[in-house]
This record gives sequence, C-alpha cells and structure tokens, in this order.
Amino acid sequence: MHIEIRDDERYIASRIGTITFQGDSKSHLHLKDVMFVQCLKYNIISVEIFEDHGYDVIFSKGKAFLRHIATR
Repeated sequence: MHIEIRDDERYIASRIGTITFQGDSKSHLHLKDVMFVQCLKYNIISVEIFEDHGYDVIFSKGKAFLRHIATR
C-alpha cells in the first residue's frame, strides 16, 4: 500500500490499523484502515473521511474541531 501527496511522491505505508478519537463528550470516533507512513513528518487525515462519517470539520485559530452533523 502507498499514498501519493501534493508533491507527486509515493510513500509506502508500513502498517494499516484503526485509530480512535475521543471527543469532549466522551464519545469515540473510530477510523479503520488508517495507513502509517514512517517517513512523513506530520499526520495527515482527509477531511473527506470525517465528512463521510457524518462530521463537519471546523478550522479556527490553528485548531480543527469536529462536530457531528446530528448535533447542529
């Protein structure tokens, strides 16, 4: 498995697994089939994946916030 990012470089994923985010309300969001790429300096998560799971992504003051669409 590999990913391609803006610089058109391919990066090999060394592991694939599940990650869990815990919100302020103690609810959990599980993302499956997440690729771990050793040589990347930063974590990359597609906003589209959160939207596909029913979340709005809000960027403010250098932070990203998730809000489930059902809690609007």
